[in-house]
Amino acid sequence: MEYCKNCGSKLHDKYCAHCGQIARTERITLVYLLHEFFHFFTHIERGFLYTSWHMLTVPGKTVKEYVEGKRRTHQSPISYFFIWTAVYILLLFWIERRFGEMVVIDYKQYYGPVITTRFAISHLSIVLIVTMPFLVLYLWLLVTRKQYYYFETMIAVIYVYGTVILLQFVFAVSAVIVHLLNGVSVGLGISDILKIGYIIWFAFDFVKLLPVKHKFIRTTAFILLAFGTLTFWRIYGLPPIIQSFFLRD
Repeated sequence: MEYCKNCGSKLHDKYCAHCGQIARTERITLVYLLHEFFHFFTHIERGFLYTSWHMLTVPGKTVKEYVEGKRRTHQSPISYFFIWTAVYILLLFWIERRFGEMVVIDYKQYYGPVITTRFAISHLSIVLIVTMPFLVLYLWLLVTRKQYYYFETMIAVIYVYGTVILLQFVFAVSAVIVHLLNGVSVGLGISDILKIGYIIWFAFDFVKLLPVKHKFIRTTAFILLAFGTLTFWRIYGLPPIIQSFFLRD
């Protein structure tokens, strides 16, 4: 008789009936760790690549499915956001180590002065999270409050932010290719085209699935409020806060 190495219960199948751990655990080797790393990003239960692709192609349907309970095939929104943020930051770190600062991507004072821009990019998740409650409030008041709670609506915005970082990752990879081919740097502001286009695409794709009146007007109002808030925060809100509280001598 075999016993579960996790909880000590008797084993009768491939998995422990008490705690769910697999019956036969293997020794931890480099191959095991590489498998676990790959599994984390690609396994259908985690749904990372599946969710990434569907947030690009059918974002409204993807968010609606998750909020309404179809969650097994989708990556959870919080981990989705933080995974893409981590991957993007690691790519920027590699680019700077390989090519030098602002050689491939020219930040061009995207978040104010160069010093505040660098701080903002290295703390990107915090920079984005601050604006999240406002966009959730706009979407909830204008579109979803009759169908979803405020925090259910937050799921949509978290997924959107994660996908925006995915697109930033694509932009950074494209910038590397451009630099290798032509030896020029690409301005970070160009990535706004991807972000603006995606948020517009998501908003209309999501709202069309919900039973609300005046969909075009509501969607347009949300888009304008969202971009107004993000732009104000990037240009006028964030730089003085960083300089006052994080970069004081």
